[in-house]
Amino acid sequence: MREWARSVSVEEWEGLAREHSTPFYAYDADVLRARCNDVRAAFSQAEVRYAMKANASPALLDTIHAERFGIDAVSPWEVRYALERGYAREQVLYTGSFPSDSELRAVASMGVVANLDALSAIDRYGALAQGGAVSIRVDLEEGAGHHPHVVTAGDESKFGLTLDALDEALSIVRRRGLRLVGVHQHIGSGLLTDAHRDVWLRAARGLFDVAARVERDVGPLAFVDVGGGFGVGYHEDERTVDLRPWGLALERERARVWPDPARRPALWVEPGRYLVAECGVLVARVSTIKRARDRVWVGTDAGMHALIRPAMYGSYHPVWNTHARTSPVERCFVVGPICESGDVLAEERMIPVPDEGELLVIGVAGAYGYAMASTYNLRPRPAEFFRDAGSWRLVRKSEHYERVVR
Repeated sequence: MREWARSVSVEEWEGLAREHSTPFYAYDADVLRARCNDVRAAFSQAEVRYAMKANASPALLDTIHAERFGIDAVSPWEVRYALERGYAREQVLYTGSFPSDSELRAVASMGVVANLDALSAIDRYGALAQGGAVSIRVDLEEGAGHHPHVVTAGDESKFGLTLDALDEALSIVRRRGLRLVGVHQHIGSGLLTDAHRDVWLRAARGLFDVAARVERDVGPLAFVDVGGGFGVGYHEDERTVDLRPWGLALERERARVWPDPARRPALWVEPGRYLVAECGVLVARVSTIKRARDRVWVGTDAGMHALIRPAMYGSYHPVWNTHARTSPVERCFVVGPICESGDVLAEERMIPVPDEGELLVIGVAGAYGYAMASTYNLRPRPAEFFRDAGSWRLVRKSEHYERVVR
């Protein structure tokens, strides 16, 4: 599935480049739908809320909406954009992180469930939206992820309400006249190994127990949201996680806490990366080849402004030539045009050295690629193309100078 872009001919890539220059992102609808089907099959008893921070491209949002998935949003503008793309209010969950009053006010005006994790935020939201629906995000001290910056629970995490504050949170909910409809947690991102699965399931087991405790205090909940964070394979020897055992184990735990199916809250899961990472690639043009010391620097017009994951997390993305080559492989470092030493997209890659002017494809770039792109060094964010049923269409143009500077 991750190899779909290798089947695209160099002539096809060059055609897209001529239409809107490079670099550009390209997404494939069939791969996205296949991953949606995988999640649906693995969590057949759950409702899916796509974590749209992974990629808010309108083409992806529309495709996911057609799959009848909902949205996990983390800002008022994400909520607003999801509603504008046709998602119903009840399909959208807003998960706030240290929100201001103006942010809470905006969310309240849009009528979605507010998922909050601080006593202050719950209290302030109650003052702004009496009778509003809320969920409480808890931290059960179970965190995991592919990098410390994406671990979202435990001692070092800013996220979640600790259990010693839960009773006070429930008291605020009652005093402010809020409707508590759910409990939530998210332990981290890039969960790929059996050890990650064990932590995730242990956290889910604890969340179910917390939900049962809350129900004894305030009455039935509408949902329990176990989060997402499911990993995909970036390295050539990594396989994207098979979620079916995760779903089966999760349903056993839910049945343990609520033996009567009629009394169980709805189960929600929040995949982000898992749905969109493999459907997207970044296509860049080789600008400069420089040989220095023991390596070859392969300079491209895509850098950390277009894909920041390697610089921020040390992340690995596969890279390949679009032109067939029989020349020997050499030790290459693929870099961008940004004035930073950290502007390295791929280190220590043994690949044939491309010619200047050729195209390179950077794979598994559909998650946290365009979503985290910037105009650093006053360089434009890339264009986006979407392929469906074999046909390409331009989704977003590359930014022009006037838009960036004004």
